[in-house]
Amino acid sequence: MRALFILFLFIVSGLCRVSAQNTGTILQQNSSVEGTWQIQVLNSRNQPFIPGNINELVAENRHASEVVYVQLGTEVRLKILSLSEINRPQFIPLEKIKFIIE
Repeated sequence: MRALFILFLFIVSGLCRVSAQNTGTILQQNSSVEGTWQIQVLNSRNQPFIPGNINELVAENRHASEVVYVQLGTEVRLKILSLSEINRPQFIPLEKIKFIIE
């Protein structure tokens, strides 16, 4: 029984490391549009899943003059800044993830 428990802990710790590595890789791949979008987690402290196709989502949904929100789940949405906002001289890049309690 103890051996099964140790095996279970080994598998779970391996999955956590793989998940963290995948998230890091995805974030590195998206550095070209970094700061122009934000994952917003509403009323939760759970770590959000960042879709692998986030560049495509941003490109497909970015508007010239309006901020766009794309719902990614019940507690998670993607905020995409407009082109006019990004091109402002006083543009301040967004944090990648923001937790919002409403």
